[in-house]
Amino acid sequence: LIASTCTTLQPAPTQAFDGEGASAYSGRNPLTSKAEQRKIYQDRITADVKDFIALGEAIDNGVLEGNAWVNFFIQYQRREPDSVGRTYAALADLVGTKEVSGCGILLASSFAKPGKPSDGLPSVKKYNAMAKTFDPIKSAGTKGDTKKAKAAWTNASGALSEFLEEVGLPASLKDPLYN
Repeated sequence: LIASTCTTLQPAPTQAFDGEGASAYSGRNPLTSKAEQRKIYQDRITADVKDFIALGEAIDNGVLEGNAWVNFFIQYQRREPDSVGRTYAALADLVGTKEVSGCGILLASSFAKPGKPSDGLPSVKKYNAMAKTFDPIKSAGTKGDTKKAKAAWTNASGALSEFLEEVGLPASLKDPLYN
């Protein structure tokens, strides 16, 4: 005679959306403070800005393809996160993809009061304005138009600077933090 024991498997408890965006923090410890979460996103955005600056330098040198373009625009997920936790290239990390939110909107939304919508926040408005400025750079680069790529990059850099200032990062892309 063989005795058997039945084990009931129960799924791990899940956390519902709590109105503060906790569900959007992709695996982060829910006990992490908002200040710590903001710091994580600011570090990732700083790395994204460095890649954006490298893209601008490539455009200034007439280079419309290569590493600077790939590091900023590629949409494929990395095999492993980089040193600041980015699993996507700079633009996808900053703005997001169809599947995941970027850290830019997560940081902008983190300034909302619990239970209040974030759509009207100045940081979210600056994010939305900035997010629309990157496609013209890519389009001009694809067409081989250095002059339009430079103009589009200059426009995007202004919108990015305004966003950075609104979320507590240095607005100047020449700030030592971005070197």
